[in-house]
Amino acid sequence: MEAVALDLDGTLLNSQKEISQENRAILKKLSSNGVEILIVTGRPYPMTKKIAQSLDFPVSVICYNGARVINLKTDEIIYEKVLEEEQVLKIIEFCRENKKDLNLFQNDIWYVENLESYGTKYYKNNSKLEPVLKSFDTFSDFKMIKSIIIDENHILEKIEKELKDKLEDTVYFTYSQDKYLEILNKDVNKGATLKNVLETKGIRMSECIAFGDAHNDLEMLQSVGIGVAMGNAHEVLKNKVKNITETNDEDGVAKFLKKIFLM
Repeated sequence: MEAVALDLDGTLLNSQKEISQENRAILKKLSSNGVEILIVTGRPYPMTKKIAQSLDFPVSVICYNGARVINLKTDEIIYEKVLEEEQVLKIIEFCRENKKDLNLFQNDIWYVENLESYGTKYYKNNSKLEPVLKSFDTFSDFKMIKSIIIDENHILEKIEKELKDKLEDTVYFTYSQDKYLEILNKDVNKGATLKNVLETKGIRMSECIAFGDAHNDLEMLQSVGIGVAMGNAHEVLKNKVKNITETNDEDGVAKFLKKIFLM
């Protein structure tokens, strides 16, 4: 195996949002032996960058569920696929008609129209990011890296169905958490972007191990040589992936890698 691709929340990060010493040690050893380490996350780049820079070995960064690849040393955008204006305007219209708060992400800034909504407070607490209050009517450019609707899962499933009827197959829907319905460019998913990045490094998908725990990891886990669901992963994911390791609080990443690399 030539590469290891890692989701962050619920996978490489434990419940305290930290990377354990055991996970750090195994990844550092693999990196020193020439294995490519990649972070593949739904998180925005500023949050991802802090975690990547806390590691004392080189990593590649894929963020926004695969919508953007960034050079960690220079902050240069290597690859990007955005939601087009037509789709964003339809999503805004739908959310206003149905009184649903919408979160828009552009140029690594998180925009909301209501600072006091449940979704804004929930995402702020989870992400530690600060929202920017803005009327969505005032954007001069409506192209967005992604949008998120935050609510209870059963409500989001209904919203997803209604939005699919409205947008058809012009966007990609996924869940990075049960309460996060993420809407991205139709050609975006973690698996597709990981394949592109590995190709630039001369690595085939069959030579990659990937770890994840949520719906947005499915394409990635199904398209690599060895896809691994965490012990704490959503049941839907566990049922569709051959390999399951221990939970993110039990160093599931490190334990599986030790078996594969016979450490």
